[in-house]
Amino acid sequence: MDGYNALPYLPLLGKYLEEQLGFSLIQVMLTSSHMGYGVSSLLEDVRELDILLTFLREERAKTRLFFIGHSTGCQDAISFASHGRNRAAVQGIVLQGPVSDREFMMFSLKEMYGKYVRLAQRMINDGKGQELMVREVDIAPVTAYRFNSLASIGGDDDMFSSDIPFESLQALFRQVKTPLIMVHSGKDEYIPPHINKESLASNLTKASPSSLGAVVLPDADHAISDLASQTIFCDTVVQFIRKVLYTLEQEEKAHEQALGGLSL
Repeated sequence: MDGYNALPYLPLLGKYLEEQLGFSLIQVMLTSSHMGYGVSSLLEDVRELDILLTFLREERAKTRLFFIGHSTGCQDAISFASHGRNRAAVQGIVLQGPVSDREFMMFSLKEMYGKYVRLAQRMINDGKGQELMVREVDIAPVTAYRFNSLASIGGDDDMFSSDIPFESLQALFRQVKTPLIMVHSGKDEYIPPHINKESLASNLTKASPSSLGAVVLPDADHAISDLASQTIFCDTVVQFIRKVLYTLEQEEKAHEQALGGLSL
């Protein structure tokens, strides 16, 4: 349910990007932002992100584009890198706070979790997937489809759960060709205490062939509220972008040299 200016590290990140890279920080308001998450989908988010990319490229002539996904935005970033029409235009992806909605719901909803999942699946089977579930499910309106997507094993949003078989993780991340880095919070309140964060981070990184690594901020919460962790995060983002840009520059030089050799 995040939206514009929802994250405390944004001012510092914007300053880092501008002063060290000459980049601009752009925030996007999707249909799923704020209270709209429950009546949207990853597919709709990808469609809207494609509109943004088209605008930035054609109307603003932007050629170096990176995504930073926070929380559910990590699912958006992976979905876009897998299926987005303009996915080749994105040079890199930062996943900040990739967590499992399903495991958090199981932990927080307790006995109500199974009840709601069964209700959502029954509604979907009855052809009512786009209808709203009962009001008690959440303060935001939630369709049966979106609840099932977030809460069920193998749902469209189920990408970062600790119990996903490694082969399934590989199949998911194999579709992503864009370089990425994952930044996890050591004190993330949305990861149940029984889950080993370091092991989860390691598995996700190993499953992703395009991953350039993972960072665990030991003192950070989900939104990276403390200044020390924000500084480390911003440094990590800048170094990641520099590394990707350097690799791209070397590839472009090699391509130009190859073309020059062919013209002789």
